[in-house]
Amino acid sequence: MKKLKKLMIVFTALIAVGCSSTHILISSSRYHSPVSHSKIMAVAVIRDDNDTLRRSIEKNIAMDLVNMGYTSVSALEEFGAGGLSNLGQEKTYLKLCSQGIDAVIVVTIVDNNKEKQFKTHKSHKYPDNYYYDRIWNYKNIQADLSAENRGQYGSYFWEAILFNLNTLEIECSIQSRPFTSITNQSALSFEEDLFKILLKEKILKKQDVSRLKPF
Repeated sequence: MKKLKKLMIVFTALIAVGCSSTHILISSSRYHSPVSHSKIMAVAVIRDDNDTLRRSIEKNIAMDLVNMGYTSVSALEEFGAGGLSNLGQEKTYLKLCSQGIDAVIVVTIVDNNKEKQFKTHKSHKYPDNYYYDRIWNYKNIQADLSAENRGQYGSYFWEAILFNLNTLEIECSIQSRPFTSITNQSALSFEEDLFKILLKEKILKKQDVSRLKPF
């Protein structure tokens, strides 16, 4: 497999979406029109006791994508709870491509304290590929939502990355502003903001699905 291309982040901006007071940090590698995707997989890197929140987030994102006219699947439904966890980077890439998946939306809750530790370490294999390296390190910087830690105060933020498997580049990275306590409502709010941004910034667009309608 060819080496991953270096990501060129063209712009970074803080915006407010609609009437929401949630500030969103956007990074994108391009200005041009939306890229066509055959199949987008929704992945929630969430550490909780029974995958309830992970299942909900992946299902909601996949449904939103389907409603926009894309073909989309949940990673949990497609591969199971640990379906890809034992595969390395290259084998994971090949597995996704073999299933016709050409893009992934990866969502997690980042723990700021853990992220500070992550920032002190550089990837040796892909030193210039920040976001690719970041996705693979979500397991190290994600918030712990297990029962004994749920409800504890800290410093967290939601993050989503849309990654193109054909070009091996990000199309968009989106972060919420920091918050101190994790709730299911914050997940719903971020999902809503996520799709508003993807449409507004023309990262994705509603597809013409008229040909799929029954006669």
